[in-house]
Amino acid sequence: MTADEFAVELLTTVVVGAEDEETARGACADLIRRTAGRVVQSVDCSDEEPGCRSVTLARTTSAPASANQAAALSRAVRELLNLLGPGFTGARVSCEPPSAWTVIDDPALVGSLVTRGDRMLVEAWSTTGGTDSAGDATSAAAAGPLTGSPHQSPAQPSRSESHSGNHVDP
Repeated sequence: MTADEFAVELLTTVVVGAEDEETARGACADLIRRTAGRVVQSVDCSDEEPGCRSVTLARTTSAPASANQAAALSRAVRELLNLLGPGFTGARVSCEPPSAWTVIDDPALVGSLVTRGDRMLVEAWSTTGGTDSAGDATSAAAAGPLTGSPHQSPAQPSRSESHSGNHVDP
């Protein structure tokens, strides 16, 4: 990364029908290859849905520092969706710096990429800070992840998508 770029952490969380961590990680093998991500978390969420786990992948990339942060974060989410295939590219991307996100709630589409996959949350976080719409310094560490606690469903962001954030259609 150069001085003209800022770091972007891409997180992909998928809910998988799996009884154990090994099965859940195995189901995500194609997703891991396509996104060049690494598994950072695997959580049993069968208290919400019997026989399900969430698996979160992470990958760090960069965006031009001179770009509008909201546009750069949204672009990072859309670029990851493009890697997943044509069925994923029409998803609506929401953005409120320091993050942008989308939820794919289409079991057939997610299942075409992840065996027994149900839904997916794709997030982009500015990890080196920046400014929000009010000009205040922000960072991913200060804001926290959209996926919330390990017991919260990862495809249901803890922040309401009905807030006044920027909504960017592809």
